[in-house]
Amino acid sequence: MILTPIVNSSRLKITITGFLSLLMLAGYAQEDEKQKQEQQAGAQAQPKVMDSIVVVRDYRPVLADAVKIRRSPDMKIDRLALEKELRQVAAGLYFTRNPYKEPYHSPLPQKYPNALRDNIDNNRIGILAYRAKEYPRATSILEKVKPGDPFYQSSILALGHIALETGDKPGARNAFYKASKMDFDADLKADGQYNYGKVLFELDSVQAALKPLEAYISKRNAELDEEAKKTETTEMRMAQVLSGSSNFQAGVYLLESFKDRSQKDDEVYQRITYFRGLEFYNERAFENSISMFMRSEKLQFDPEMAALATYWKAEAMYEVRKYGEAVENFSKFLSLPAVKNSTVYNYANYALAYAAFRINRYGMAAQYFERFLASEDSRLDKNIRYDVIARLGDSYLSTRNYERAKGYYDQLINDKTANQDYALFQQGIIQGLQGNNEGKLETLKSVVEKFPNSNYADDVAFEIPYIYFTEGDYDVAIEGLQKMIKQYPRSSYVPRALMTIGLVQYNKSDNEAAMATFQKIVKDYSTTSEAAQAMLSIENIYLDQGDATSYIHYATSNNINNLSEGEQDNLAFQAARTLFSRGQYGPAVEAINAYFDKFPKPRQEKHARFIRGVSYYHTGHPEEALHDLNIILNDWTSEYTGRTLMTVAALYLNLKEYNEAIVHLKKLELNSDFKENYGYAVTNLVKCYYEIGDFEQMENYVELVKNYAKATEEEIATAHLYSAKAFLQKKNVESAIKELNLAALKSKAAVSAEARYRVGLLQYESKQYDKAQKSAFDVIENMDTHDYWVAKSFILLADTYARKGDTLQARKTLESVIENYTNDDDVIPTAKARLQKLKK
Repeated sequence: MILTPIVNSSRLKITITGFLSLLMLAGYAQEDEKQKQEQQAGAQAQPKVMDSIVVVRDYRPVLADAVKIRRSPDMKIDRLALEKELRQVAAGLYFTRNPYKEPYHSPLPQKYPNALRDNIDNNRIGILAYRAKEYPRATSILEKVKPGDPFYQSSILALGHIALETGDKPGARNAFYKASKMDFDADLKADGQYNYGKVLFELDSVQAALKPLEAYISKRNAELDEEAKKTETTEMRMAQVLSGSSNFQAGVYLLESFKDRSQKDDEVYQRITYFRGLEFYNERAFENSISMFMRSEKLQFDPEMAALATYWKAEAMYEVRKYGEAVENFSKFLSLPAVKNSTVYNYANYALAYAAFRINRYGMAAQYFERFLASEDSRLDKNIRYDVIARLGDSYLSTRNYERAKGYYDQLINDKTANQDYALFQQGIIQGLQGNNEGKLETLKSVVEKFPNSNYADDVAFEIPYIYFTEGDYDVAIEGLQKMIKQYPRSSYVPRALMTIGLVQYNKSDNEAAMATFQKIVKDYSTTSEAAQAMLSIENIYLDQGDATSYIHYATSNNINNLSEGEQDNLAFQAARTLFSRGQYGPAVEAINAYFDKFPKPRQEKHARFIRGVSYYHTGHPEEALHDLNIILNDWTSEYTGRTLMTVAALYLNLKEYNEAIVHLKKLELNSDFKENYGYAVTNLVKCYYEIGDFEQMENYVELVKNYAKATEEEIATAHLYSAKAFLQKKNVESAIKELNLAALKSKAAVSAEARYRVGLLQYESKQYDKAQKSAFDVIENMDTHDYWVAKSFILLADTYARKGDTLQARKTLESVIENYTNDDDVIPTAKARLQKLKK
């Protein structure tokens, strides 16, 4: 039977760029491969499909009225009693940490040279005797000093100290009091005031000790210059506390300035930090209040106060949007046994629920809203109760428990609450989510009919055309959205409506109108999330047109989010990266050139050079490609070094510069940082050493590949193929065929196709024409995706026909190859030469 070959043009149509080009792909295919495939797949789909994720409404209903009702803390406090206790504690801390003021003689003679000579001498001798602990002698001498000058005042202070030393504290008290009332010398008067206060404190007359201490502290502060007064000192804070002019702040810092406080001191400290925290909270200084509550809750002298500090700290954390920390602290508060009967206990359920709601933990939010709703406290304030019911509806809506959500919204509608329009609106949203667009449309229309002044009128105006949008009726949707924008120009829905309109225009390939819409969003609503989405759409339009330069100019010239230089750098780079990932290599080169022009010191230089180098390779500029890639290779710290080595090696392989390829492949082989590329390196070293005729090295690498545990079937097959080629160089046909058969079995790709073809060629050369013909058909029928080897097998088939005398069949086979094969390699010249020979 004559076998007539069916020459399938689709088999011969070129779909590959050569074996070495496939190897090249391995060098850079790791660069965003998934993104590249998705974008290429999207580019092939016609017509353009709108990205519904960008425009679908976010139904997590944290809307304008989802605002937790802020409660003011209960400031029930006997402030006068606490201030009195604070003054006593402060005075005690001050007195116990400071000694008595010692008596002195010098420098009084220099200050008062005209005083009585006897007073000067007796004061000096008496104080010296006191310091020598000769108390009777000192007393007799000091008592001789006559009244009327500072030396008399100094002597009275010295007599007070002698009384202390001899255990006569009442006597000391009287002496210090007497000295504190004299005005001969201001410093001696102040010392008398201090010593009088201290001895009163030690005599357990704490309250009486406060006045002389305050007088002493005031005198000390009055002596400070203006610069010194700018820095708070212990004395300054003490003065504030003693005068009662502080708001607990000075008291907190005053107590903190004393180390090793007693339990009584810390009990006062716990209270004043708590009440100062409440003051800060009421002043809306929430960060400051958190700091105070944290100090108070550490002390457990009053367990209920410590627990309340935790509660109000959580409330303050909610106010500063630290919702996760608020959840933790409300939970801690609810677990404390000291607070079960506190007035804020059930409100902690409400507050915890709201904090969980804010961080999208809707299941937890529903649980604690339910707890609050079941408490008696929920009935005290209808505003809070109805707010909780609305949030329960929202929480169940967000967890897709639509029936529970509808039940709570129904309560608001039936009770005709102030937020019933919101509940009705949400009912419509649920109908839409359940696929009942007709019911949703009817419900939403009823919102504005029943409540024409509803805060949700603009929501309705957006949602109704959005229904048409989801159903594919784009013209009606656009008309409705444009009407909404005109009717509610200040609505938060305007940028979302514009985004939807722009995407419809883009979907209809009306790029000019879409561009105008997206640019309006960027210009007028630059702080919204839609502006960021619009920028992506603008990027797509520019890049669809291959105009990366214009996109970069636009992206870096508009004021969206007040782009920093770093953000501008990133935008410019991303344009090139996107083009590269799409396989648009020419525009990618232009975009990288523009990037380097705009940023002489770019932040992403290595990645940019990698992209440009690979893109140059694809656009047929190997020298330019090597320039960029070799710059990367000069920096061994670059994250792109491994991929660049593979790319450069593949490029040299494609240029058939095998010695250069060997240099780079050896780096991949020997550097442990690139161990994931080891198989690629040693397999291609097999090829390189074969091509330069170094069969000894080639055989060494063949063994490395065969023994490499992680070698792929394809790499092992390649080793067998080149081993076969080496055997053929040595005229060892038997061993060559054995290796070729192993290569054919191991591989399912081009290596197998080549191996099968070469088996057939050897069979032909040994005049086994039937076997050669069978091998040729094996390639043609089983390896039809490898056009080059299929075409070569057709030529081999033609040769077998000719050798068997079927010249007509041989000629038709060759003519089919010449007619259908389109690649620029040796196939067509070989087929034409064979055909010319047959004609002769």
